[in-house]
Amino acid sequence: MQPLGTVVALDADPGRAAARLDLPSLACDVVPFGTDLFPRIKQLHGGALLFLLAASEDDPLLAAAAKAARILRKRGGGAAVLVLPPSPALPGPQARARLSRMAALTECCALRPVGAASWEDAIRCLAEPLSVFGLVGVERRELLDLLQPRGALLHLWEDGSLDASLRDARDVLVTCRLRPNAALADLDAAQKRVCAATPARLVLAGPEVPDDDGPRAIAAVFL
Repeated sequence: MQPLGTVVALDADPGRAAARLDLPSLACDVVPFGTDLFPRIKQLHGGALLFLLAASEDDPLLAAAAKAARILRKRGGGAAVLVLPPSPALPGPQARARLSRMAALTECCALRPVGAASWEDAIRCLAEPLSVFGLVGVERRELLDLLQPRGALLHLWEDGSLDASLRDARDVLVTCRLRPNAALADLDAAQKRVCAATPARLVLAGPEVPDDDGPRAIAAVFL
């Protein structure tokens, strides 16, 4: 059976981050970091979402990400997302240009977490809307259409730099993680905040999740 997502850890640190998630509940396979990475990848059926988790952005790692994405696409995989190490502050114009370059080189959506956002949050933001029942769902095609080879920034909802990031958005995905005590007003507030900051297309999702340690809402801003 084809998984929804395939998570490939290209480094040890993001591998440990992925291990902190309950990936089976997200219908995701995981390939832990190790020396036999590519032989293991060649045995998988790629998921509709391909997460390539990286701890750096040097050229050898980008080449490894591009190779992994090619293999998984041949194995039936879909949209590939290169999740880079978090940036402590909102990336400036030069850093965003590097994101676009990395996206072009790897033929992946190059996603940079910002501030407190993490590799785990990237998986939550993109996988939960398709794998977890929610009050507000999205079509798989609609979400996959966002994941073109381009740069993107990932913010937690409480991140003060989100509004500045939204001003340059072409598309925005907001995943409101509705816990048992959440209300639909959370979704309305999210929609108002985004629409007040940008005319970009908004895709809004509301998966119902446990009362876990993850963030209340996550926004992926596509540049």
